[in-house]
Amino acid sequence: MSTMGDKEYELRKLEELAESFTNMGVLTRMVRDSYSVLESKIDDENSRLARVNDLLRKSLEERNKLADYLNTILESVDSGVIVTDHEGRISIFNSAAERFTGISAGSALGRYYKDALRTAASPEADRVITGKMSSASGEKTLRPRNDIEIPVAYSITRLRSFENNRMGGAVEIFYNLTEIRKLEANLRRISTLAALGEMAATVAHEIRNPLSGIAGFAALLSRDLEGDHENLEIVDKIKKGVNALNAIVTNLLDFTKTVDPNRMEIDPSVLIAETIEDVKADLESRNHTFDFERGSLKLRANLDPDLFRQIVFNLAKNAVQTNPDGGHVRLKLTRSSASNLVLKVEDDGPGISDEIRDRIFTPFFTTKTNGIGLGLATVKKLVELHGGRIEAGNRPGGGAVFTVNIPNIKGDLS
Repeated sequence: MSTMGDKEYELRKLEELAESFTNMGVLTRMVRDSYSVLESKIDDENSRLARVNDLLRKSLEERNKLADYLNTILESVDSGVIVTDHEGRISIFNSAAERFTGISAGSALGRYYKDALRTAASPEADRVITGKMSSASGEKTLRPRNDIEIPVAYSITRLRSFENNRMGGAVEIFYNLTEIRKLEANLRRISTLAALGEMAATVAHEIRNPLSGIAGFAALLSRDLEGDHENLEIVDKIKKGVNALNAIVTNLLDFTKTVDPNRMEIDPSVLIAETIEDVKADLESRNHTFDFERGSLKLRANLDPDLFRQIVFNLAKNAVQTNPDGGHVRLKLTRSSASNLVLKVEDDGPGISDEIRDRIFTPFFTTKTNGIGLGLATVKKLVELHGGRIEAGNRPGGGAVFTVNIPNIKGDLS
């Protein structure tokens, strides 16, 4: 009986163990199925995360491209651009702003506008940044260096923030007025010359008639006083005075009259060489030496021969007159990289002082005792009629140099 009971007990244990294994198998399958579901979900989440990361990466790339593009635009424009946040700290300071103000972006960024710009700050900037004004504009003078002044026009406007649609900082834009000021000065000069031309035409008739009468009476006196050397010397002085006045009137009329250049294709080096010989023949040039440096004779330029000769003659005569006791005059003809004719006329005189540099081409301005101040003014006018420009400066070794630049030439010149 006992043996039978033990077997039943063992059998029951085996059945319980088998049932446990069966339950464990079911549980294992459930765990495996749950794990598979979880693994699938994780794969889905990883895929979705990868897609989100890819979209985020592309979004950041596009944002960086846009930021680089906008930064390139800011760095490329000629206008100065300064942007501040709502506290007035500078967040953008482009290269044009550096150039105009003389302040580096590194020393400006992150600082308060007024502290960073100091004397270059616009007076209304604080009121715009703080919201007391929505915008302001005007003109101011910037000094990037002590020896340079740049007139600029500026405009300051408040910025609207993306957060809560509230105002956030300001942007200032300013641009150089130097060329506009030059154009305004040229316009005033042209208006003055036009009025001067009208006046000269009237004055010429009023003066020339009496001068003709004086010259006629002087001729009669010379005839009647023949042999009276003392009085004839006085008559000669009258004649010289009449001739000088007549020359002034003629020069004035020549300067103010409208000239239409008669251009033709011609070798400028030939014109220069011929004009130098004319200057040499003048008694005033007897103690001067002349050098003409030129390259190839293949150069052809579209010039009015007579007007170009007058340009060269006046510049060469001016070089002679700056050093009346004698000296060296050098003329050099070259071609610029932009296919412009460049003529330099140099002397070894006292040079051009800073006080007169801006006035040297002004009509009737002269430093010469017997000059009337139309020689260089006439040169400037004739050069501009050819679409060119003229500049005056000093040579490193002493003396003045005048540089004529006339565009659109042909041929080769070394």
